[in-house]
Amino acid sequence: MSYLVSFDIDNTLIKSSAGHVESLISAIKEIYGLKTSINVINHHGMTDQEILIKILEKHEIDDRIIWSKQKKCLDHMKLLYAQIVQSENIVILQGVFNLLSKLDQKGFLLGLVTGNLETIARAKLNKIGISDFFKFGGFGSDHISRTDLVKIAIRRAGNQFKLEDNIQMFHFGDAPQDMRAAREAGVTPIGVTTGIFSAEELESAGAYQVVPNLKNTDAILQLLLGA
Repeated sequence: MSYLVSFDIDNTLIKSSAGHVESLISAIKEIYGLKTSINVINHHGMTDQEILIKILEKHEIDDRIIWSKQKKCLDHMKLLYAQIVQSENIVILQGVFNLLSKLDQKGFLLGLVTGNLETIARAKLNKIGISDFFKFGGFGSDHISRTDLVKIAIRRAGNQFKLEDNIQMFHFGDAPQDMRAAREAGVTPIGVTTGIFSAEELESAGAYQVVPNLKNTDAILQLLLGA
């Protein structure tokens, strides 16, 4: 049997990136002429595209203006983050490197499912030296919906690698949206309480299991093998 395992990034693999937020808010100001804050909406678990749209809708920006400038804003956001990440301190969460190394050694196919735009996601992970572990992914630049991101990631994995019919698929994430998206895409969700959400919230959203963090490599490996 083969195993496909995907991971969210922020608050699952690394601590949330202040520079990521800064690049978004600065891009909105530059492209839409709007001074705002990410905290005007409940953004946790959203994709970058969804966060952008929800912020603009909160300020009652006309839909035609939102969509006519969306690509330009996202492109500008990527350029800004490419500059910011050079000096940003990206903090990898405890246990992550050891877990990824072990899963990779055991032949697990590792990928990403994240609301981050792909270039931003890769920039973060390149900064801390773990990007190469992830061979496929679904990113916030691909679609606004997290469920679709999971499906896109699976499709890309299937196009790149010969997947067995009985492959076991898992997704690790820290938000209820991660759990629901995985379930809706036919993937087993595993919650991690390294973000702001409790085990109860993740379980209510459909988590198969919830772990406090990714430190216990052996226990997580047994969880995957025993599912």
